[in-house]
Amino acid sequence: MSCSAIAVDRASLPSLDDDPLRLDPAWPRPPNLIPFEEALDFTLLQRGISREAFLRHLAAAIRLPGLQPLLWLLPRRWRLAQADLPERLRTLAGVLERGFLSPALIATLADDLPHLLPSPRRREGSALDRWRSGVVTWDGTEVAVPSSLSDLLEPMRAVGTDSSHGPGGAATSTDHALRDRTTGLLWRNVGLRHRQSALERRANALLAQGLNRLAANLLGGQPWRFEAATTARGLVQRLLDQSWRVEGRLRCSVTSFGLGASVLGAAGEPHQVPLALPIRTGLLDGRGEECLSLLPHACLELRLERNDERLLLQYYQGTEGLCGWEGMNDLDRPWQNDPERGTVRVLGAPFVSEELLALLDLTEVIAAVHNREASRLHLRAGGYGTLGFCLDTAALLQQAMRDACDLFPLMLGGVWRERLLACSRALEQEVGSLSGEHRLALARYRCALEVLPLDVSHHGGSVPDAWRRLLASLPEASPFLVMRELRSRAPAV
Repeated sequence: MSCSAIAVDRASLPSLDDDPLRLDPAWPRPPNLIPFEEALDFTLLQRGISREAFLRHLAAAIRLPGLQPLLWLLPRRWRLAQADLPERLRTLAGVLERGFLSPALIATLADDLPHLLPSPRRREGSALDRWRSGVVTWDGTEVAVPSSLSDLLEPMRAVGTDSSHGPGGAATSTDHALRDRTTGLLWRNVGLRHRQSALERRANALLAQGLNRLAANLLGGQPWRFEAATTARGLVQRLLDQSWRVEGRLRCSVTSFGLGASVLGAAGEPHQVPLALPIRTGLLDGRGEECLSLLPHACLELRLERNDERLLLQYYQGTEGLCGWEGMNDLDRPWQNDPERGTVRVLGAPFVSEELLALLDLTEVIAAVHNREASRLHLRAGGYGTLGFCLDTAALLQQAMRDACDLFPLMLGGVWRERLLACSRALEQEVGSLSGEHRLALARYRCALEVLPLDVSHHGGSVPDAWRRLLASLPEASPFLVMRELRSRAPAV
């Protein structure tokens, strides 16, 4: 079945304000793409059920944590009825019953959630627990973080080139919760692959947690060592001396909160469904109309390469429940995270040499402050949202290191900035063994917290810079028509 056989009549589609995830028909293929709303309509046709029946099915399945981003991502005419949802999700669903999210609304939700919802159970583990953990769960098994790079890389070296890059072909429990036949929508990208092998991705995850454990040495106690180093600075300097090429770069792309989707045609062939979260910008075009955009994901990417060996990590405040490093193990979605296609925006020149080492000092102190404060206040998801989103941590790194900011929207609220400032001062007073480099990093962090923009409301003199940062954080290429429209309606900045 071809894409044209799946797609509905485009002439009958609503405007971008009603369907902001409409796709540009000129977007290069492969893979074949189908818009989200068309995929939902096609699924009803294939299953022979009503929209109401499908939504009841979806509401029952959305108890699975991996599907909860759908509360925000579903198109407006497909929004779930509050009465059909678990009680703890009804308030959040009600906020979006008729409209789009905005930076002001996201910031308000992030600020109020600690007060509206009960504190998480202690047995769920705190941000500090996750940050300092000596194990990584990989394929359902706990793997101890090694203390040397040789031990970390040994599984890859033992088998040579591993071609198992993980095509997404097998159905999961989430899939079965939402379909009962071989055609229709799956909440995963069937047929896509990772850019790295399973063993390489395992090594990424282990090294990321190794960097988190090194950063946790800041809080005192018996220091943990990796390659005899007790800090990320010391480890990377050692790797540079061993002919590794190491660089960091800030990157930005459209986010789907890790959620993917695809449609299976009658013969079982996959068509990919790009997902994104439309947001109001709070910024007006020349006609006095508010512009829509798509929420970005931003992070610090760390690349380590030597000969045929490559390790990829990312640093951010994440939904994983901590501020720190994770393996950059995302599925290869060309419309979302492919620098070669322009769907990833790199902010500024790479960080190398001494600037990179200073940046690593900064990542350690930010993680120490954020995870400490999240644990002290028992914040949900390790402070994700409350202490900033991925965009905010990336912006803090850029502001602190380069006295510049190219990201929008920033939503770390004032009361939480004040708490983080207080926590950073307490950390500096209580930990007498902080190095001069870490004290300098804390000073840079505090300065960035004080001057970083806040995008909950703009008027007058703040509007031009908000537009500049919004355009600077957009990917250079995107299959979503709303991105082209946004650029066409933007004022000259």
